[in-house]
This record gives sequence, C-alpha cells and structure tokens, in this order.
Amino acid sequence: MEDVVRNKRMAATFVGLVLFLLSVCSLKGAAQGLFGTISGVVSDSSGAAVPDASVKIINMNTNVIVSVKTNGAGVYSATSLNPGAYKVEAEAKGFKSAVVNNILLEVNANPKVDFTLTVGQVNEVVEVTTVNTPILQTQQSDLGQTLNESELGQLPTSGSSGRNVYSLLPLAAGVSQQTGCDGCGNYGNLRISGSRPRNDDSVLDGSTVTAPVFGGAAVAPSLDSIQEFRIEQNSMSAEYGKAGGAILIALSKSGTNVLHGSAYEYNRNQHLDARGFFEDPTKRKNPLDYNEFGGSVGGPITKGKLFFFTDYQGIRSHGSGSVAGQLVPNAAFRSGDLGALCTAGFDASGNCTNASQQIHFPGTSTPVPFNNVANTGQMSSISQKLLAVWPTGATPSGIGTDQLLLSTPSNTSLNRFNPRIDFNLSQSDHIFGMFHSQRGRALDYNLIAGPPG
Repeated sequence: MEDVVRNKRMAATFVGLVLFLLSVCSLKGAAQGLFGTISGVVSDSSGAAVPDASVKIINMNTNVIVSVKTNGAGVYSATSLNPGAYKVEAEAKGFKSAVVNNILLEVNANPKVDFTLTVGQVNEVVEVTTVNTPILQTQQSDLGQTLNESELGQLPTSGSSGRNVYSLLPLAAGVSQQTGCDGCGNYGNLRISGSRPRNDDSVLDGSTVTAPVFGGAAVAPSLDSIQEFRIEQNSMSAEYGKAGGAILIALSKSGTNVLHGSAYEYNRNQHLDARGFFEDPTKRKNPLDYNEFGGSVGGPITKGKLFFFTDYQGIRSHGSGSVAGQLVPNAAFRSGDLGALCTAGFDASGNCTNASQQIHFPGTSTPVPFNNVANTGQMSSISQKLLAVWPTGATPSGIGTDQLLLSTPSNTSLNRFNPRIDFNLSQSDHIFGMFHSQRGRALDYNLIAGPPG
C-alpha cells in the first residue's frame, strides 16, 4: 500500500493594510507581536528634565527616521518600530547633541535610552559609547526569551521538514516535550511552563498561525527568512488575551538599504552518516540522500522608502529507515500449527483444557484437534501464497510470532517561498505585506519490504 500525503499550506498576511485603522484613529496601534518601542528621559547635568527636546530614532539598516519631542517631564517614546539596530539622537537649544549607537530593538521589547545633555552648542556632538542596561526590566512585566537572526543561524536544527525555528523550542527553559504520542500537535507535544499545546498561540508577522484541534504552528517558514523568534512564557500583556498558555512569536526579515543575499546547501547521505542504531550490522547501510538547499535576496527598491526580501527553500529526501518491533508469524504458525494458542494444554483427544483457547472448524462447534489446522486439509491456497512473500523474523516474541527488523523506503519533496515588501510612506505610516507558501509531497510505503519467506 502506498500512502501519499500531500501538504499544501499557505498563509498570506497583509498586516500593512493598517491604512483603514489610520483613517479612523489618530493613534497608532501596535500589531500583536510585531513591533517594539524605544523610550527614555532627557535631562540636564543637574538631573532636571529637558522639555521639548528633539529626539530622532534612526533605523541603521534602512535609514528610516522617526522624530519625536520630549514632554514636560522630559520623557519621549517612539512606538511601532520595526525590530533591528537603531541610533538615537537627542538635541535641545543650549545643549550639546548626544548620540547613542547600536541600540538593538527586539520584537515586543521596550529598551530605555536616557540622555544627560551638557551645556554647549547644538552642533557639538557627544557620543555615548556605553549604556548602563538595568538588570531588572521595569518597562514590561512579561517573561520570555528571544533569539535573533545571528543566534538562529548558528544553532543546529534539523528534521524531516527541514531546519525551522520551532525545532529549537525544547532547548528553552521551562519547555518539556512528550514524543511518540497520538495527537501531539505540530512539532511535537511541547509543554511550555506546563501548558498544553492547544493552549499556546503561534504568531507569525502579527497574525495567528496556530493549527486547529491539537495546536502548534500550521506554517513553518524557512529558518533563513526569520529575523527574530521569541517565546512569551508568563505575564504577557493584554494584546495576547487569546492564548491561555505561551506565545510563540516569529518575525520575518525585511529588505534594507544594501542589497544582500545568501545561498546554502546541506547534504546528508549514507556515506557520511553513521549506521542507524536499529540497523542490521550484517547488511549494508540503509540508503539516504537528503538535500536541503535555497537562498535569499533582499535590498532597496527605493532607498529609504521601499524594500523587498524573498527566500526559497527546497528539500529533497530519498532513502529508507529501520523499523523495529514488527511482528510476523513464526514457522509453526506459517505451517498451520496453532497449538501454541492453547497455553493450558491439551487432553488425550486433542482438545484444549481451556475452551476459550480452542480453535473450531468454521461455522461449527467441532474442535480442531491440537489446534493444528495443517492436519485438516483446509489450509487456504491464497494464504499460502501470501505467506510465501511474507518476511520471516529471527527473534521470538510472544505466542506464534517472531520480531522482524526491516527497512521502509520514503520520498519527500518540499518547497517553501517567503517574499516580503516594506513601504515607509512617512515616519508615522508603514505598510508591509508578506506571503508564506509551503507545498510538498511525502511518499511513505507502508509495506513489509523484506525478503520473501
């Protein structure tokens, strides 16, 4: 029997269509698990607040600038910022300008960048080389862990569906996994801080992609298309009110002012891999040829305004794997001698002393002597032909059965495509759209593909 499983998963999200919200609301609303905030206080050397100071928050990759003013208490806040590296500049009349470089903004984070301005000319610049980051996060109450693009690229991930961020979850603190269960949900039965998989919410680029019924992510973009991945485990904000467990947030990459790209190929085969634990050491290794390949490209369409990013991932896997614990009839059962079914023993007439273990002629109450069908002349010729091609086992296991170690062939072909467009209309308006596509085919041959007899 050939079991053909075709997976066609598509998720198209256009979070950039916030123009409707902007037309009815003067305040910007941050999408779920999508942006970050940079805030702080501007004061003078005496500690007094500096009101109406100009603060610029500059994205170092796209050169997109957000300008804000401090209020009467010297506080500023720039919300709905794309995660990435930022430079923050502050200036006020009668004071020297101050600059802080390389502020790393993570998804759903709110780093605090304070300035202490000194008296001087505005055209004089003081560059702040270090920022004292407090050990305790006071801006937010949530608890979680974030992996950025660099960390994602360095961590080893693997699986039948290729490298993906969700395979990293068991490495996080507070995460346990139960394998080999029915209805485990996508990517295993992950329990984060004690929650069940169906109680968690998987968010991709601000939209929920949680699979129904058993939970888990229904869409798994390629690892090279993800900029950040975050696990919100406790005390998350009200915007995540849908989930009763953890929140898994993935954010796709966007283009920058510089054209950049990548290409890769990962290969595994039987010549490089060690022999499987359950493989028969007296036979040649199971065949395997696994190829995971792809690339990405991103850059500006219009510098400082319009950017693109896209990637492709392909998986081609051909081979076979060892399957242990399969039960087949032993030599006695193959010949028609089913006497082993009577564990209580037979009397002198060949009847089993335990009536429930006695075999009878079909449609009658007449017992088969000693449960030996071979002596009745009623052995099916069809069953004999099937048994001729049914493999035999070498290890006794239970009544009338032997254990068989065999190899089953498989064939997998998978393609992922993740394009994204970003458009900065102004410092207040940002539109982006992405398309996550996954299409593949998996062939598993549910046959006992072993030697005949």
